[in-house]
Amino acid sequence: MYNRRDLVRVYLGAQDRGFGGYYPESSTFNAALKAHYAAMLDGLQQLFGLHLHPEGIGTFNDRVLFSLFSATADSFLALRTPWSGFLEAGLLVRKIDEAGSDGQHVMAASQRIDALTAESRETHLEMLDALVTAMLGDRAELTFSPADLLAIGVDDAKPSATDYSLYDD
Repeated sequence: MYNRRDLVRVYLGAQDRGFGGYYPESSTFNAALKAHYAAMLDGLQQLFGLHLHPEGIGTFNDRVLFSLFSATADSFLALRTPWSGFLEAGLLVRKIDEAGSDGQHVMAASQRIDALTAESRETHLEMLDALVTAMLGDRAELTFSPADLLAIGVDDAKPSATDYSLYDD
């Protein structure tokens, strides 16, 4: 079953900015995943009767709320840690370990940053959910099945990374 939180997560995934299982090394998988999120977003927006883009918001109040929704989504998608850009950090971790007590401080701070970033992500998701709830009004508790999506032409099957080369040449 799909609910408003799924609408938020699909919206975030459709932005193709790192949320939702994208692989930095695989443009083919990422293209399939983006197409999946775009189709799911279109379908859920249609079912909920709420279009999450500036031109699709019907009322003035919802346009105001959407401006904060959009800014909150951008903030969520910008969250990162000092380790976010590393695909392989084995050598770096070894050098930090070799730094003794200074390295221990680095790792302790890294763990705190990771925890705070995870907490910030969850809080952002709570805020996005609350904003969508306000925009949906009496439709906020609706849920939809995969069959509901299929009835409007949307297959909810997410592409599998195993079907794609994860390292494009």
